[in-house]
Amino acid sequence: MSQVVAEELNVGQSEIECVLPDTDQTPPFKMTVGSESIASFFEPISYGAARLREALRILAAEKAGLSPDQVQDSRAGFVLPDGTELSYATLVPSVPVVLSVSASLTTEKTMPRYALERKDKYQSIGRSWRHQELEAIVTGQTVYSRDVSLPDMLYGQALRPPAFGAQLQSADGRAAEAMPDVTAVVIDKENNFVGVVTDDPFVLPTATQAIVARWEVPEDLNQDQIDASLDVKQLRARDDLEHTLTMVGDIGAGRSNAQYKTTARYDTSFAAHAAMEPRAGVAWVKKDKVEIWCGSQDPFFVQRRVAKATGREVDDVVVHSHRMGGGFGGRVLCQASEEAALLSAAVERPVRVQWDREAEFQNNYFQPGFSHYIDAGVTSEGAISHWEHDFVSSPIMTGPVPENIAWVLDKVMADEGTARGGLSQYRAANRRVRYSDIRTPVPIGAWRGLGAAPNTFAIESMMDELAAAVGIDPLEFRLQNLPSTSDRLAGVLRRVAEISEWGQPAPTGTGRGIACAVYKNQTAVAVVAEVQVDHSASELRVTKTWCAQDCGLVVNPNQVENQVMGNIVWGCSMALKERITVEAGAVKERNFDGYEVLRHRESPEIAVVLVDSDAAPVGVGESAFGPVAPAIANAVFATTGRRIRRLPMSYSSVFSDANG
Repeated sequence: MSQVVAEELNVGQSEIECVLPDTDQTPPFKMTVGSESIASFFEPISYGAARLREALRILAAEKAGLSPDQVQDSRAGFVLPDGTELSYATLVPSVPVVLSVSASLTTEKTMPRYALERKDKYQSIGRSWRHQELEAIVTGQTVYSRDVSLPDMLYGQALRPPAFGAQLQSADGRAAEAMPDVTAVVIDKENNFVGVVTDDPFVLPTATQAIVARWEVPEDLNQDQIDASLDVKQLRARDDLEHTLTMVGDIGAGRSNAQYKTTARYDTSFAAHAAMEPRAGVAWVKKDKVEIWCGSQDPFFVQRRVAKATGREVDDVVVHSHRMGGGFGGRVLCQASEEAALLSAAVERPVRVQWDREAEFQNNYFQPGFSHYIDAGVTSEGAISHWEHDFVSSPIMTGPVPENIAWVLDKVMADEGTARGGLSQYRAANRRVRYSDIRTPVPIGAWRGLGAAPNTFAIESMMDELAAAVGIDPLEFRLQNLPSTSDRLAGVLRRVAEISEWGQPAPTGTGRGIACAVYKNQTAVAVVAEVQVDHSASELRVTKTWCAQDCGLVVNPNQVENQVMGNIVWGCSMALKERITVEAGAVKERNFDGYEVLRHRESPEIAVVLVDSDAAPVGVGESAFGPVAPAIANAVFATTGRRIRRLPMSYSSVFSDANG
């Protein structure tokens, strides 16, 4: 955003200050989700900065007794016909100025927009600016919410429910209250909350364990029960899919015209956000207002939640925003802030609540599992004859809503997050795609890409199976079946083939797979993965990846490339590592020993190419994520001849009898 401002105002990076505003310093704005920031704000940021520049031009013209068209641009200001330079600083008045209506309207109609019009002559856009806070982040100077310290501050911790949906019946905190350094035990049955406040944060675990709480726990819940409720096979047997994304042609007729037919089921696991920084929040509930210090993807959502929890008006709550050590959809809520507010209200002092790793894994919301069934075929010429695709998961966008209104939402709307990426981009005259979004007791919410990665895994895996069945190169098969309107997707496919030298023999013991997608109908991405199988070490490893992406105008190439690399590393982690399982109504994996993520030594070499484009800039935060797992699975087939239809995969799962 600062580069767009710099382009319009003809200033450098050092002349722009980026500020995280508090909620009382700005009107409510859109939450940071869905890779939507650049697509949503490029235009208004450009317009606002250009409008400011032209308003200052009018001031310069009035000061010099000239018409605005005689005042030319200069660095951080203007230059007059006689060579006199006027910086913005000399023009900004000490009191607000109202421009004349006629001058304002004239400027409105003719105002140049450098961010849109300069193209090949950009001064700031297209350059790899280093993030202004980078040095502070890596040297430990940046203040995160867990670093906030206030005078007279106490420390709090909540007693966690033992299972999903557990309701507090009673609690006895007398033993904890008798401990040294314990300030208070707070029991709030209405909010299903028990917490401890202490002077010493190291006392919190022992004090919390000393509380005797009785919970009403729902019937024992395990992974097998959850998987059964999200089983596409059972829904198909009942013909009970809730939503239809598309239905054209005649599936039966297409099936009869198919030279090659195949059916397959694809499954992905529940997953956690696993952000490096567990959440934290500081709250100070005063008589006249409530102040919150936290990191969230939507501080105004936190503001409303805290207001409700403390019984205050929304305008009485101020949220001070802080940088986050990882969000990925998992920090729209900031539960630690709500807990801190309840504790602060009870003790009338500022309180900091800091989650640990176990609290993150047990008490955040999760990515749901997906179950897919695809029946597809291809003619002898390589055209897709029919595409029947059914899948089931849980509501993602509406996952965190309270139970008392969830059933209403489920009746009147289909969850677009669950369906994201569910429509294949390929031509098929006979096509039907249906899905169901079924709630389970597991708390569900946005996780990087939402449904895009699981749905792309199924679609791109089936495309590879069809290509193999008809004996056509996987790249050529995709290009052959793309509609003429998919030129950007075809472009990244050809570009990734070029940089990976697709079609050349792979090194001994390795194979390559390809996959692609268009994220939210905006960002076209293609990925090639190279997989090596080491039988002596019983190891399956992704050695190299190549990615070509068309995300429109690239404002900051270095930033975009880093986003792509982050997507690829996470995509490898999803494909090879990440799985959440439920046992006795709670998450079995409590830390990184049980929930593994990709390690540095396992990360592949990564090559990224950004395709030049005149289109408007669109999202990159999660666009390259979806094609990674299917590219890896397709590479496994190219290496071993074995299909991977369930994630995460491993050496043992590839060579198990079930996958033979």
